[in-house]
Amino acid sequence: MEKITFEKLLQKVKDFKRSGISWHHHFLTPKCYFNKSDKFCIVLENEEKGEAFYAEFDKKPMDKLEVLENLFFDR
Repeated sequence: MEKITFEKLLQKVKDFKRSGISWHHHFLTPKCYFNKSDKFCIVLENEEKGEAFYAEFDKKPMDKLEVLENLFFDR
């Protein structure tokens, strides 16, 4: 997994959508078993290439999660 900024993560989502690449995301809290960080994380997965990227946040990133949900569900 590669750590990137949320801006770069969002651009990857837009690129995946434009290219027709399947993707999904996860939200990890600081206490989540799968989270290797002590911060909130959003993980982006490219389902076709098996790539994963993540961005970290000090506070719960509800606004950013809403943006990703809207893109995921084409809203």
